[in-house]
Amino acid sequence: MLLNKPTSGIDSIEETLAWASIFNHHLTDEELHHNLLRRMSIDDMNNIIDSSDQIQRKNGYVITSSYPENTSILEWKKNANTMLGATEDVLATLASCRMVTGLAITGSVAAGVCQDGGDVDVLIITRKNWVWRVRALAIYLAHNHESGEYLCPNMVLDEESLEIEPSIYAARELMQIIPVKDTGGLTSLYEANQWATETLPNSKAKQTISVSGEKSYPWWWSIMRLPIFGNFIESWEANRRIKELTKHSTSTEAIYTRSVCRGHENEHKKRIENEYIQVVGDSNGQ
Repeated sequence: MLLNKPTSGIDSIEETLAWASIFNHHLTDEELHHNLLRRMSIDDMNNIIDSSDQIQRKNGYVITSSYPENTSILEWKKNANTMLGATEDVLATLASCRMVTGLAITGSVAAGVCQDGGDVDVLIITRKNWVWRVRALAIYLAHNHESGEYLCPNMVLDEESLEIEPSIYAARELMQIIPVKDTGGLTSLYEANQWATETLPNSKAKQTISVSGEKSYPWWWSIMRLPIFGNFIESWEANRRIKELTKHSTSTEAIYTRSVCRGHENEHKKRIENEYIQVVGDSNGQ
């Protein structure tokens, strides 16, 4: 997807700032270093920034004159923290579920920014044969729990279906997730996609955050957990939802199978990658 792979430190920094500009996002030193496509120390990165005429620091962010400054960045940061806090109870419920082996915040809130009208995207990893029951629980909580207003469970995977197609977009999305629970699911996700840290050689998985709050399950969840009847419900829910969602899907990025529910109906990846090609092409004079 890169028009020209960064061959120097300054090229790598400028590429990462170009990527962030697509989201109108400004990066801290740590965030910039985390997202570089080239391995370098943070001291070397800072030396390059300090010697650049176009790149400077402002209010704790690395700013470049090549792209407009987002004067709302602090408000977006506040929105992300507010929405994450407002979702804590429902996250605590999902994290307490034994069938969930991995839970993480993804998307813009994971990046630390969120515009008005945004939501809290979550990735859920389940035990085998639990994807569609856990998804039903998450959807129910999103629509009925008082702290579920912003919850968007748009990716539910079972722990044996964790491979993601390699791309710069996917690497940056994966390595910015905020873990909420990991009893093996997220560890397996990172292991199944080691190409991501090869793409972003300075990146490290983020620390797990602690969520606390009142855990509230619907009355029918105990039925879902029954050994034999629960398996029947899983098959029934999977069959009807896969048929329904596939029928109405217009996205090349959405996947609906027994082990994967990836409801990426807005083709966000395709749009971002197209904008990326345009922005990087313009910056390279192409």
